[in-house]
Amino acid sequence: MSANATTRSAWLLFAPPFAVTALHVMLTTLAERWPSAQPLVAARVGGAGAADADAAVQALIWQASWPVLAALGVVVGGALLARWLVRRLGWARVRPWAAALWIGLWAALAVGLLLRHTNGALRTSLPPVSARVLEARPQPSSERGPGGALALLQLQGDDTPRRVLLEGADARALPRGHVLTLQRARGRLWGEVVTGSDAPAAPRADAAPGPAPGR
Repeated sequence: MSANATTRSAWLLFAPPFAVTALHVMLTTLAERWPSAQPLVAARVGGAGAADADAAVQALIWQASWPVLAALGVVVGGALLARWLVRRLGWARVRPWAAALWIGLWAALAVGLLLRHTNGALRTSLPPVSARVLEARPQPSSERGPGGALALLQLQGDDTPRRVLLEGADARALPRGHVLTLQRARGRLWGEVVTGSDAPAAPRADAAPGPAPGR
């Protein structure tokens, strides 16, 4: 293979994932400037009326990590498909199709990132709504997202229970039946998010202790 062919192959192999990764980093940086918002989604409820808390945590983790998992899926799926086709048809016949598929998969991922960014950037504010707490549990902060209270709520005028992470809220101050007010917004293309609430804030773990007695 000539030097020019090698260079073209290297560009074809590495440029698409590099470009999509750079796009993801850029959009994530831009999104950090937006007001904080958490997805408000329909929730599953058990027969006793308790929320499937583990499923809720897994859903939140998925929402935070799906771009990385999608990129890994593109790489693994493309590699497996290319290997199978090469064995069946030979590299010379497969190469043009593999190149087009490789570029197309990364282009589709880039479009998905842009659509998600557009959906969040062009949110439309909704009227505040009252919500009754069905269940709330503490959600510690981590590298995947902020902490607060992972709550199952019944919105006024809506029979479908909703799940949302109330950022910075104290789950202990949200007993069953507690009524709070949510500020919401609708995505430009899909979904609703909670942009704020009057839920009691959790005490800060790094709060400075008061002065010792007698000092």
